[in-house]
Amino acid sequence: MINLLNIILGVFGYILLGYIINLINIFPKKYLYYFDFTGFNILLPLALIAYFWQVSFPAINSAGLMIAFFVSGTIVFLIGFFFSRKFFNYKTDDSALFGLASCFGNTVAMGIPLMYSVLGPVNTVPYMILVFFHGIVHFTYTVIIIEVYRNRNKDIFQIIYQTILGMLKNIVLFGMFIGIFLNYSGIKIPIGLEDFLNMFVKFALPMVLISLGIALGNFKIRSNLKNAFVLTFLKNLLHPALAFIISYILLELDQLLVIIVTMAAALPSGSQSYYFAYRYDSLKAIVSSNVVLSTFVSFFTLSFLLIVFNIT
Repeated sequence: MINLLNIILGVFGYILLGYIINLINIFPKKYLYYFDFTGFNILLPLALIAYFWQVSFPAINSAGLMIAFFVSGTIVFLIGFFFSRKFFNYKTDDSALFGLASCFGNTVAMGIPLMYSVLGPVNTVPYMILVFFHGIVHFTYTVIIIEVYRNRNKDIFQIIYQTILGMLKNIVLFGMFIGIFLNYSGIKIPIGLEDFLNMFVKFALPMVLISLGIALGNFKIRSNLKNAFVLTFLKNLLHPALAFIISYILLELDQLLVIIVTMAAALPSGSQSYYFAYRYDSLKAIVSSNVVLSTFVSFFTLSFLLIVFNIT
């Protein structure tokens, strides 16, 4: 139980600290921006290079892992999509964004530090596979639905290409690429450099969590709370439940993969879903409310899962 408290407080404590820093407004916004930029765009990529350069890649059922996570996520997307059309009378493009917010989790800023703390370096590798494909899969079909519906007379394949290319240019994925390349190239870490690289891991993860808290301070709980609560239910409760059923009962995956799939599905809604709401000028208030509510609820749902999986 003490270890469980250390994990939860170690993750959510840093998030809360960042949220309070933003709330009390004691630092100029430009300094918060520099802090966020340093954490996400410098330290985290360097930490991922160090991590993937050193880690041993375990033999896992990658296909089962991907199927369980992305099938459960797609089902939740479809439920959110059709539910919002039926009961909230949303248009197709609005429903697509509602579906995205119901299945797209905060796999980087919260997921990486959490999984690393819970599972350790080697067992976190399968989770990183999900991180790599997460945005590519969910963003692609969301963009297709919205662009086809709005009929903007644009080349849909060019839009898809640009969306995927934008994901691949992500600095976090770039850090993963470099680390994996160095690992498989057989290039050994120079003597004395290993401890220096590991320092980035120790500094990056808390900084990323504090940055997440600061970012959450920019999201507000606004109107249409009923709709936001539906989103939070779909993301925090239904998604992990489906992921567990598919991974454990239907596919009978190894315990480690069941834990990874279920915990990944239980992560709160990612802030990038708000980026898409802003990009398409749709559901901004609802998605903003959901990001805050979902993160708050995840404190309890993730703690519950840690107890169920006996990670204490």
